[in-house]
Amino acid sequence: MELEITLLILFSAVIHSIWNIQLKKSNDPITYIIAIAIVGWVIFTPYAIYRLFNSSISTETFLFTFSSFLIHFLYFLFLGRAYSKFELSVVYPIARGLSVCLIPIYGILILNEDMTFQAIAGCCLIILGIIMTGSISIGDVTNRDKRKLFIKGGVFSAILIGIIISLYSLADKQASSGIDPFLFVWITDTSAVILGIRFFRNSNFRKHFTKENIRLIIPGVFQFSSYAIVIYAYSSTMLSYAGTFREIGTVFGAIFAKIFLKEEFGRKKMLGILLIVLGAFLISIF
Repeated sequence: MELEITLLILFSAVIHSIWNIQLKKSNDPITYIIAIAIVGWVIFTPYAIYRLFNSSISTETFLFTFSSFLIHFLYFLFLGRAYSKFELSVVYPIARGLSVCLIPIYGILILNEDMTFQAIAGCCLIILGIIMTGSISIGDVTNRDKRKLFIKGGVFSAILIGIIISLYSLADKQASSGIDPFLFVWITDTSAVILGIRFFRNSNFRKHFTKENIRLIIPGVFQFSSYAIVIYAYSSTMLSYAGTFREIGTVFGAIFAKIFLKEEFGRKKMLGILLIVLGAFLISIF
């Protein structure tokens, strides 16, 4: 990838990790995600409306943008159900790992992208690294009793979410070159605003806006901006590269969790981080 795109995605990964730290600290992750998405949506509304009335968007771009909006609606919906029933440490690495696995496949088979062998190896390393940084072990799969508990722990929900992430990434790529990145995110995050109406009865959701509203501003801006940067990157490089390289954010997330949340940093997580870094390096230079 070009140096400019590499640096932009790295910056996006850093600010994405910062708001994810707040997500991990929340006792109700799904209401927090929707709350910050709404705050970001409100903050960028004036700019988005200006761009909406001063932009020429083709029918094809609009259809892909609307498709991403619909898929994001499903993403927030299924993510909420998964987080309310299962551990984030199980759902997150499987969902992200599967999506990263599918994105290069879409790039090659659907978008006719041509990846180098080194970049393919980098994708594989990132997938393995993401799994290793989560609370998943080989015994969860090989041991019969553990496997049953593991499957009940949200594996199928995580797989569904991973597929949804990969699909909206594909739609994002297809729309990215024909629309302003911030306008695009504003349209897709409208799905969170609609779901916010559904969650308004939730006391935790209302608390975010009545008692923690100021503390939502920075995470809201970071969530919105990090996504917009990725959309810009999609317009300038291949989905296979940008969609996989952005997972370098997992590394920053693990480091920040160690510093601010005092999470354990064992050998397996350390090895997973090193694999992600090595994979990202292979993608960025080939």
